[in-house]
Amino acid sequence: MENYIIFIFGTIVSCLVNGIILFQFIEERNERIYDNNKLYVLIKMGLCVLIGCINVIEMPIINIASWIILFSAVNIILYENTNRKLISRLLEVPVLILILSICETVGVVILEFILWKFKINYFQSIMIESVETTFSKLFVLIFYYLVISRLWKDESIRMFTRTQFWIEFIIILFSVANLAVIITVLSKLTNRTEHILLLVNMGFILFADLYFLYFARFAEEYNQLRVKLKLLEQQSLLQYEYYAKQEEKYNESVKILHDVNKHLTMIESMYQTKEDEIAITYTQEISRILLPLALEEYTNNPILNVLLNDKKKTANIRNIQFDLEIGSVDLSFMEPIEVTTIFGNLLDNAIEACCLVADNKMIGMKLDTYNDFIVINIKNSSVLIEKWHRGKPVSIKGKNHGIGLLNVENVIKKYNGSMVLEENGGIFSCKIIFNQ
Repeated sequence: MENYIIFIFGTIVSCLVNGIILFQFIEERNERIYDNNKLYVLIKMGLCVLIGCINVIEMPIINIASWIILFSAVNIILYENTNRKLISRLLEVPVLILILSICETVGVVILEFILWKFKINYFQSIMIESVETTFSKLFVLIFYYLVISRLWKDESIRMFTRTQFWIEFIIILFSVANLAVIITVLSKLTNRTEHILLLVNMGFILFADLYFLYFARFAEEYNQLRVKLKLLEQQSLLQYEYYAKQEEKYNESVKILHDVNKHLTMIESMYQTKEDEIAITYTQEISRILLPLALEEYTNNPILNVLLNDKKKTANIRNIQFDLEIGSVDLSFMEPIEVTTIFGNLLDNAIEACCLVADNKMIGMKLDTYNDFIVINIKNSSVLIEKWHRGKPVSIKGKNHGIGLLNVENVIKKYNGSMVLEENGGIFSCKIIFNQ
């Protein structure tokens, strides 16, 4: 009975470790199809229980087939990835399961060599199997987090930082030392309770390693996101400062225009005297020089007016057709820096996308209110976008690009809004809806 309990416990721990790794792998590489989080929790729990029951049968072919069939089905039915072909997604789970199986075998071989080398052969076979399970799973965890997960990631996040290296090194060293202590005291255990407690201890070692290795990687990703957040803040601040200065220049130009109008009135009065042609010519010349200083009033938001005039001017220089349809919209509830963040980034992206198109360069922006919602719709010419991730196009320029779109998303979330990005027939569109 004792041996059966130990066997069942070891099987459960083994299935949980492999199941957690497989689900992490699937969720890191794909997107959930459904929004119901409880559904995915229940599927994970149910699948691990089902796999555990199948593995208790101890039929290797059925065991490996059940892992491949069930997890492949979950990967295809509950997750999606539009950037990769179906055949690639069908193969990735079986390949990973095969790699994990090889790692387990290598772990068992290494442990048997260590036991043979140090002539450790004085404990029961069931305990040898438990130690082999623990050591092989430890080898799987180390190999997955240090090698496999990095090879399947982008180039930008394969590198180790010094902090991450030392954290993972200490975790591995602690686990190996703990397992060595267990092996040395194994011969001194005399009753069932001690055996079971030792087995529980080995299970906790595996789950602690699983948690800390995942946490080490999570901490590194957190540091990368923190750096990205600083870039977001810097970009928003620079954009706001730029358009704030443009607004100051605009206000100064209005003053100049106001004063010049007085002079023009006096010059036109000369028309009534003898210097008709000189007065009219001078008036027209002054008007021509000062006309670019005037901004077109699209909205009641001065910062947005400056921004739209600036982007329209940039588009004209680059031979991009720029159409604006602005309704009666009040953006006073937003901070000026948030206005520049949304419209500055989206229009910059639109202009940049148009520059990659050979002809028919076009940007169309609509801003209006519908009921209690503010709707922004920006369309622009675009080349085919081949890669998407979580509903957003993946930048081909490197890891520090695409910052602006994240910044826009953060502002939209602040006002409980939503953003939908689409590309169809060479036209990229961004639709934003949020409450006033």
